[in-house]
Amino acid sequence: MLKYLFILAISLLGANTASAGWTDYPGLYDVVDVAADDVLNVREGPSASTPIVNTLAPNQRDVEVVDVSPDERWGLVSFPEGSGWVSMRYLARQPGQNPRYLPKPLGCGGTEPFWSLDINNQTAQFDIMGGEPRTFTPVWESKPEGMQAISYAVKMQGRGEEITAVVTRKQCSDGMSEAVYGFSIDLIMSGDYGNYYYSGCCSLY
Repeated sequence: MLKYLFILAISLLGANTASAGWTDYPGLYDVVDVAADDVLNVREGPSASTPIVNTLAPNQRDVEVVDVSPDERWGLVSFPEGSGWVSMRYLARQPGQNPRYLPKPLGCGGTEPFWSLDINNQTAQFDIMGGEPRTFTPVWESKPEGMQAISYAVKMQGRGEEITAVVTRKQCSDGMSEAVYGFSIDLIMSGDYGNYYYSGCCSLY
């Protein structure tokens, strides 16, 4: 029954997001053109007149830009317990990121109960508070039929268990901090431990 509900959820998601088109965000960037003795300011809003809420080092790498302002001059980034805006003038996108494919590695998680799913090229590890870590092997992934590259479906198999998940490029909140994530995830785990549904957020490493 859960699998049929999951298929229905994918269909409804497709109806709501198919028109959204391609998107290059979230993406990983490096800080550039900042003097070695300076920092890149993270501001409260997409404007140089808003307060500074954090800073990035002049050689900072792997900065995840979740979204950009309408004029594409400012990028939304997250940091522990918060988020803010950085001038895109000082960020360079890392090569090799194709939004048509599920980005890896990808770290996902949720609350109530606390759980995490780390997806790499060859394996995926699922952890839940109070439980033993379980390792899965991704066996299938695809863009759900009729949808564009903002969503991805993936199936993973472990010892007597299976995970089926949909990862979507959209802003997501963990509900416990002001951090903003660039992906949401909905997954069903079935097998030895029963059938469970989890939802949460994901970020690039």
